[in-house]
Amino acid sequence: MNTHEDWRERLRADFGEVFARHRDRVLAVCLRIVGDRARAEELTQDAFVTALGKLDSYEGSANIGTWICGIGKHLALNDIRRSRELLVEDGVVDPAEPGLDALSHLGRHEREELLRQAASDTLEPTEQEVVYLRYVELLPRDRIADILELGDHDAVRVILQRSRRRLERGLRSRLDQLGHGTSFVRTGW
Repeated sequence: MNTHEDWRERLRADFGEVFARHRDRVLAVCLRIVGDRARAEELTQDAFVTALGKLDSYEGSANIGTWICGIGKHLALNDIRRSRELLVEDGVVDPAEPGLDALSHLGRHEREELLRQAASDTLEPTEQEVVYLRYVELLPRDRIADILELGDHDAVRVILQRSRRRLERGLRSRLDQLGHGTSFVRTGW
């Protein structure tokens, strides 16, 4: 083994120490992006798991902490992108609406709290579970159907459509109370 490979093996063996030393910094990066501590902690763990798996590609030109922070940053940004894509894909928001900026002005935590409050005020327990699994846990419809024993993904699709109509009314009301515009809430689902 050459010295570069020896160094990588030592780094791999001491990865627990690397985690302890850089965890808080990676967590801070993820938390700043996603705004939710629990999700940021998950992404931090994912960043370290990814880094450990890609250690062979680490050249050592950057500080190991900086490298792992970069991985965490990309994971967090992808997480937000995936969440927004689901909202558009499922028809919750219309990306062509200029009022979509109203949603982006709210912090991620505020958006999630707004959705949680509207969901608890307007949805039945099963509908709440389906919405939570789809938009917070980011699970595909077929997996939700399995978890909640709803038959197939079409049952989940129907529940999501019904929930969207009910949530639209709840979101409009909550946004009006907060003084935000509601043009980003899609109508005619």
